[in-house]
Amino acid sequence: MAQVLHEEQSENVEMYLKTIFLLSRERQRPAKTGDVSRALGVSPSSVTEMVEKLVGDGFLKHVPYKGATLTKVGDRYARRILQKHCILERFLVRVLDVPRGKFHDEACKMEHAISDDTAARLRRLVEQPSACPDCYDPKRQHCRDLG
Repeated sequence: MAQVLHEEQSENVEMYLKTIFLLSRERQRPAKTGDVSRALGVSPSSVTEMVEKLVGDGFLKHVPYKGATLTKVGDRYARRILQKHCILERFLVRVLDVPRGKFHDEACKMEHAISDDTAARLRRLVEQPSACPDCYDPKRQHCRDLG
C-alpha cells in the first residue's frame, strides 16, 4: 500500500525521487542504480538501500537489473519537488538577479524548505508557465525558460 504523502519528507528522499524522475524522463527507461549513484554522488549500495526503502514506502517500483520507476504517488511527489525548484530558480533569477552559476545550487537548497503554500504564492509572483516541471533541462540544470 502506498504511503500517504507527508508535508515534510526528508531532503534525501526528495533528492532520490527528483533524480529518478529526471533520469527516467531523459532516458525514457527505468533509472538504473549506477545512474542514480553517479547523479547523486553516492555509492551504489546506498542507492540500493534507498530504493528498497522507497519501494516499501510506495514511491517506487523496482525490477533488479532493469531499474526503478516512480509509482503514481512517487511521480506526483517528484514533480512537486522539481516544480518548487523551478519556481525558486525563476524567483532567484528574475526577482533577486542571482547570477548564472549560483541560482541552481541555491534553488536546490531551498526546494526542500518551502511549503506548498509558499511555493504557490511564489509561482504567481514569477508567473511560472503551466508546462513546469517539464520545462526543466537536466543537462543545463535549470528551466529552459531561463536561457
